[in-house]
Amino acid sequence: MYQFLQSIPNRLTRVTSGGRLIREIDGLRFVAIIPVLIQHLTERFERNTTVNFTNPPESTLSNFLAHRGFLGVYIFFVISGFVLALPFASHHLKQTKKVNIGSYFWRRLTRLEPPYIIWMTIFFLAFIFQMHASFVEYLPHYLANITYTHAIIYNQWSPFNPPTWTLEIEVQFYIFAPVLAYFFFFIKQKNIRRVVNVVLIILLVLIQQYFKLYLNPYSFSILGHLHYFLLGFILADLYITDWVEIKKSSWYDMVAILALVSLIYSWSWSYELSSRFAVLISLLVFFIAVFKSHKVNQFVSNRWIMSIGGMCYTIYLIHLPFSEFFIRLTKNISIGENYSVNLLIQLVLFIPIVLALSSVFFLMFEKPFMDKNWPDKFSQKVFSVFKKGRIR
Repeated sequence: MYQFLQSIPNRLTRVTSGGRLIREIDGLRFVAIIPVLIQHLTERFERNTTVNFTNPPESTLSNFLAHRGFLGVYIFFVISGFVLALPFASHHLKQTKKVNIGSYFWRRLTRLEPPYIIWMTIFFLAFIFQMHASFVEYLPHYLANITYTHAIIYNQWSPFNPPTWTLEIEVQFYIFAPVLAYFFFFIKQKNIRRVVNVVLIILLVLIQQYFKLYLNPYSFSILGHLHYFLLGFILADLYITDWVEIKKSSWYDMVAILALVSLIYSWSWSYELSSRFAVLISLLVFFIAVFKSHKVNQFVSNRWIMSIGGMCYTIYLIHLPFSEFFIRLTKNISIGENYSVNLLIQLVLFIPIVLALSSVFFLMFEKPFMDKNWPDKFSQKVFSVFKKGRIR
């Protein structure tokens, strides 16, 4: 049993197309996904609980922290900017192999689309069955979902799986990333390159502020979020050029913690300009500190943390529909009438179960598609079966 448990992180390790795994990035994916789980379960707990709390939920620290879970989405956006920028930055700044644009898009398609279609189909059919809804009426929503156009067409969340609006933004960035990467990393002088990037981020935020692009319908598109991805470009630049050998320091442990606290407390629902810039600065400092710290780096590089972060795509796809089902079973479980205590009970029940389910579904529906050669292997297998059938 012990050997089986010890083997779990290895079984859940992601397969990367380049064969290189950046441990801190998978650890940061963990830091991003857990707050999202907490927020979405908290929202459903508050809507469905039968407990009359002695203290109003909104007056508690636990409620405040739980409802900051959406900041995990911004961490995901920065990670995507970093990961997608790396091969382009490496080519332009280190003269490594040129990125084949056809392969770049084909890899995105074959890696992300199969598990996405599988889960959106399951949730679409479950929605139709559970809600006794019209198949014909909701089929256009399903088709928009699997083509990453639902938020653009309907200006609203998916009725089957609301969080997928962020995946649509990710896909929009995938399309623009090669052009943006060429624009930035074609500039060889690193100080000029970084100044250009920072100036563009500032201009983007100012334009968003003036035209209120942080509100719907623009917040459902890349227009409201591009600056987070460009923050990832800055980090990729640092990683490729300045962090050949990263010198770690215990001081950065404190910096990482302070930056995370700053990120949580600087966000404002009124979208003040100072708040939005504070969030960006906190994110940048936090990422840098994670790479350069001792204890925090050890935490995010822990193989269990990495394995959970590595399967974040599956977790993200299934967690909200599952939380809707889960809360129906647990809403009557309570100890006393304290909000924080009862929220903690729900989270202690929910998170291990959703992670365990995600592990199984990751191995079934996601990891097989991480092999960049799976389309060729699949077509060869189909051809082999077809050939045997003809011979018989």
